[in-house]
Amino acid sequence: MSWNIDRRTFLRGSAGALLPLPFLNLMEASEKRKNDPKPPVRFITLFKPNGVHPPSWNIEGGSEFDFRMSPMMKPFEKHRDDLLILDQMGDFGFSSHASSTRRFLSGHHTNSRTASIDQLIADKVGKDTPHRSLELTTEGLFPNQIGCSYISYDQKGNAIPRESDPQLIFDRLFRNPLSDKSKRKEMSSLLDRVRDDAKSLNRKAGKEDRHTLDEYLSVIRETEKRLKSLNQAGVSKVDFSKLKRPEASVNLNDQVTAMLDLIALACWTDSTRCITYMLGNSNSRMIFDFLGVKEQHHYLSHFFRNFSRHNLEGLLKINQWHMEKFDYLLTKLKSYKDSNGSLLDNSVVLFGSGMGHSDNHTVKRIPVILAGKGGGMLKTGRYLRYHENQELGRLHLSLLKGFGIELDKYAKATSPLPGLDGSPIKFFKEKPFESWVKVQDKTITVQGRLRMSDNLDEAKVFFVDVKGKSSVRVEVRFGDFHRFNLAYHCGTPIILTGTGSQDNGNLRITKVTELNSLYGKKPGTLNG
Repeated sequence: MSWNIDRRTFLRGSAGALLPLPFLNLMEASEKRKNDPKPPVRFITLFKPNGVHPPSWNIEGGSEFDFRMSPMMKPFEKHRDDLLILDQMGDFGFSSHASSTRRFLSGHHTNSRTASIDQLIADKVGKDTPHRSLELTTEGLFPNQIGCSYISYDQKGNAIPRESDPQLIFDRLFRNPLSDKSKRKEMSSLLDRVRDDAKSLNRKAGKEDRHTLDEYLSVIRETEKRLKSLNQAGVSKVDFSKLKRPEASVNLNDQVTAMLDLIALACWTDSTRCITYMLGNSNSRMIFDFLGVKEQHHYLSHFFRNFSRHNLEGLLKINQWHMEKFDYLLTKLKSYKDSNGSLLDNSVVLFGSGMGHSDNHTVKRIPVILAGKGGGMLKTGRYLRYHENQELGRLHLSLLKGFGIELDKYAKATSPLPGLDGSPIKFFKEKPFESWVKVQDKTITVQGRLRMSDNLDEAKVFFVDVKGKSSVRVEVRFGDFHRFNLAYHCGTPIILTGTGSQDNGNLRITKVTELNSLYGKKPGTLNG
C-alpha cells in the first residue's frame, strides 16, 4: 500500500521539540498529486551598509566561468556554484548615504515617487501568503539623515517602516491568528454572522449609514477572500505553535543570526515570499565590540581620511562579518528542502551595497551578488564583468521581468540587464592605450592605468602604471582625492598632471592639478 506525506511534515519530540524532515520521495508524489508543478519563487534582499574597501572586494581578471573570488568573498566561497557575481554595476561619481539606500532597490537616487522593486515583486507574489512582505533591519532610525534608514518604498515613494526585534517578528509571523487553521475557521464563522447582521441592519439604515455599511461589507469580503486564499495555499500545514521563539539577543551577532533564521523560516513556511533586510543603516554608527572593534562603523568606513592600519583592520573585520552573515543565510536556505531542490534553488537573494569605495561614496563597481537559481530564473556559478558601467535600474528591470512584471522602464533604465539567465553579454575588455610619463621641473604628467594600492599599510596611496617603467606613486591629501574623484577612475586609463618629487627615478605626485579619462566620461558630481 502506497502513502504520501506533505513536504512540511515535522518530527515531534518531547518538550515541544520540532525537527523539519528532509525532502523525501514520499513527499514528491504528494506534490505531484496536488498538481503543483512549480514551487513559488521568493525574493530576499540583504543590504550591506557603508560600501567596501575596493582592493579587498573587487575581482581582477578571470572570465565568466574561470575566476578567483576576492579575499572578502572567502566566507561564502563554498557557495560559488549558487552565485551570480555582477561587476561594473553603477555609474556615478559621488553618493550621499541616503541616496545609496534609495538607489539600492529603486534604481536611481532621483526615483523617489514610485515603489522599490521589492514592493512591486510583493504585489506579484504575496497575494496568497499571510504576510505580503517583511521589511527588517538591525539598526534604529538615523534622524539626522532619515533616508539612510530605508531601502523599501511604497507606491508613492514613501519609506516603509522596518522591524528589528526577532522575538516580535516571530510572534507576528507564527502567533498570528491567521497562521492557525482553527483560528481562521473561527474567524470565518464570525464573519458569516457579522455579514448577516450587517445586511439586516442595512435594510433599516438611512443613505449615509448604508454607504458606511457597504464599505464595511467590502472589508469583510476582502477578509473572506484572504482567508480562503490562505486555506488553499496550505500554510497551515506547519504547526506554528510548536516553533521555537528566538531567545533575547545578547549582542548584535545574536540578533542578526536570529533574524536570518527567521528569514529562512518565514520563506520555508510560505508565511511570506518577499523580505528585505538591512544589516545596518547606510551610514551605520554601530560598534562591533564583540569583534574587538571599538570604533563606529561609519568612522572606519572613511578609511582614507581616518587612515591608520588599526582602523583599516577594524573596517575589514566588520566587512568580513557581513560576508559571514551572507554565508550563514545561504547555508540556512540550502538546509530547507523545497520540492525537488532546496529553498535557495527557489529563491533570488540580492546581496550588496549602494556604493563602492566606502570613503569617497563612489557609485561604481558597487558590490552586487545574486544567489539562488530563482526556480530557473538565474544561471549561477558565473562572474559577469560588463563592458561598461551599468545603471542599477537595468538590473532591477531584469529582476522584475523574471518575476513576471513587464515594465518599459524603471528609474532611468529603459532596457533590462542581459546575462542573468545565461543570455549573451558584452564582457569587459580594456581598450588599447599608450602609457608614458613626462617630467618638467616639479611638474609630472603621466598617462596610464590608475589603481589603488593593495598594501594595507598604504591604503591611501594610488599608482599610475606605465609600461616598461616604475609606476608613478600618487600620495595626496583628502581634498585632491575627493575633488578629482580618484576612486571613480581606478582601473581605467587616465592622464594625470600634478606636482611632486623624484627620488632615484621613482616619481611621486603629492598635488593633483588635472585629471582626464582617456575613454570614460566625467563622473557626476551631484550629491547622488
